[in-house]
Amino acid sequence: MANSQVVHSEGIFHGLPTYPDASGYTNLTAVVTGANGITGYAMVKVLAAAPKRWAKIYCLSRRPPPDYFFSSLGDGAKRVEHVAVDFLSDPNDIAKVLKGKVDKVDHVFFFSYLQPKQEGKPLSMWSNADELAEVNSRLLNNFLTALRKSSLQPKRFMLQTGAKNYAFHIGPATNPSFESDPRVNIETNFYYPQEDSLFEYCRDQNVGWNVVRPSYIIGAAQDSALNHLVGFSIYAAVQAHLKKPMNFPGDYTAWDREHCQSSAMLNSYMEEWTVLNPDAANQAFNMTDCQPFTYGRLWPYLANWYGTSWNPPEPDDSKYKSSVSRYEVTPRGYGPRGVTRFTFNFLDWSEDPEVVKAWGELKQKHGLSLDPFASRDVIFGQVNSCVIGGWPLSMSMHKARKLGWHGFANSYESAFHSLQEMAGMKVIVPMVKSEWTEAL
Repeated sequence: MANSQVVHSEGIFHGLPTYPDASGYTNLTAVVTGANGITGYAMVKVLAAAPKRWAKIYCLSRRPPPDYFFSSLGDGAKRVEHVAVDFLSDPNDIAKVLKGKVDKVDHVFFFSYLQPKQEGKPLSMWSNADELAEVNSRLLNNFLTALRKSSLQPKRFMLQTGAKNYAFHIGPATNPSFESDPRVNIETNFYYPQEDSLFEYCRDQNVGWNVVRPSYIIGAAQDSALNHLVGFSIYAAVQAHLKKPMNFPGDYTAWDREHCQSSAMLNSYMEEWTVLNPDAANQAFNMTDCQPFTYGRLWPYLANWYGTSWNPPEPDDSKYKSSVSRYEVTPRGYGPRGVTRFTFNFLDWSEDPEVVKAWGELKQKHGLSLDPFASRDVIFGQVNSCVIGGWPLSMSMHKARKLGWHGFANSYESAFHSLQEMAGMKVIVPMVKSEWTEAL
């Protein structure tokens, strides 16, 4: 028997699901943790824009939301309440806060994350694997314990993890990656103990679960240290200010290799769909924009948006340095180790006194809030990790599509609008282009 679906568009996001005005889809209460971050903020915007479905949205975070947070939600802000809570504190204290503030919860969207200090050099991002696992497992475990103690029982608990599940950050992984691929145990991966804790909690409490795994996330939030677009915009704006071209640090392998990107708003539409879809219960899903993406295609766009020129990879092989992935065995279990070739890296570039001076001038001129050099290892380490590496990254969307998810977006267009939004937040320098066009 043929099935039919009605889908719709919201701005640049297309193929989005529609929902019935029926029990299970109306008058719901959501808890969103890490709501100040890129996807957490997007999640709140998606839920706040659906008043029939989401009657109440609790945003749990240690710090209060920035000024723009509620004003951007329009009438939906009336249904959103911030609850100040630190997930590194004692679970008993967290439970007391929950009991005093949250009456009920139908669905939990968990985005809380902490990034320990790291090197940020090429192929060193996320190298502090044990510390990542310890602190992020503690965040989730404390919250799960507090839910038990507060007698709040959701219908579904959604945990967002990511492409590191398949160990692309370590070396060449099985490509494209399927949700059914086995765990990679070359080193500690903080997603795995988080999943195990969630599975145990949901089994004991009779709660449904979902895990959603996006790739590099395109989005806008003031708390944007792990947003690779921030590092790209800093580089483009500074080079334009210095009247210099945007040189590409990697070789033609890095220039041409296919990646996938995951827009925060599209992620959020999909994560809403997972918790509301009975057939999606107790499953993990990859999440991408469903568009092939290369940094070779992005580079001319960035230069155009910021009003400077660009150069492709350096043709002289003698000018390249090489870095080899830190394990002899690859994540896929066979084949050569990953090799990264680069003529410069963004962390070193950010330490150039000329660059620091230029950003200071731009910061003063545009009234910016961001000091990228205070979290240099994160901002520029993130850019190094995504643009310099020597192997592709793709994740299959077949599983979600087969179940009825049809959302998609143009990642380049999404990046343009996210940069515009962050400029409006006074995080980054405004682009010289005010309108998106596909043509350069």
